[in-house]
Amino acid sequence: MASTRLPIVVVLGATGAGKSKLALEIAQKFGGEIISADAMQMYRGLDIVTNKVTQAERNLVKHHMIDFLDPLLKSTVVDFRNQALPLIDEMRTIGKMPVICGGTNYYIESLLWDVLVQTKGDTSTMEPITKKFKNDDVNEEAELDSKELYEKLKQIDPDRANELHPNERRKIVRSLQVFEQEGKKHSLLLEEQRQSGGLLGGGLRYP
Repeated sequence: MASTRLPIVVVLGATGAGKSKLALEIAQKFGGEIISADAMQMYRGLDIVTNKVTQAERNLVKHHMIDFLDPLLKSTVVDFRNQALPLIDEMRTIGKMPVICGGTNYYIESLLWDVLVQTKGDTSTMEPITKKFKNDDVNEEAELDSKELYEKLKQIDPDRANELHPNERRKIVRSLQVFEQEGKKHSLLLEEQRQSGGLLGGGLRYP
């Protein structure tokens, strides 16, 4: 099949639904390779608790984005996207069907749609989990609890705060970082994306 006509197959669902088995069968049948879209399976170790595919299964079909990241590194959806998109492009170039498999939906969305707000700090975000961001004014997340961070976001960007639960610490911190780096409310940037069209607020990357 011509590389330009190769579909990108996505297998997603809840834990224990049989995603890995189905993705493996599809990749074997159609000559594909699997990209894991699981935020925890990227980390080395934790094999049982994250229900990783076995080494024997990985030997049947080439797997990417699994069991490679040092547990002491913090990785974001931006890191995932920046590493996985070139893999998809390479597979399509050599005639391999990309099979994206996982349960971290926003990771999958970052590949299929242009939905992420790109900021100045997004080119390389993997760093030790103890490292702080440069601006200690906004990046007080190590000292502030989730409720305090949420109150801070309510003052800066109440529309974005209303979309989040006070316990969604990761998303709250991300919105504060976007405001710090861009000088613009995260809610406004997201609205601009939505107006650009597409199911999730950004255009589809692939046909």
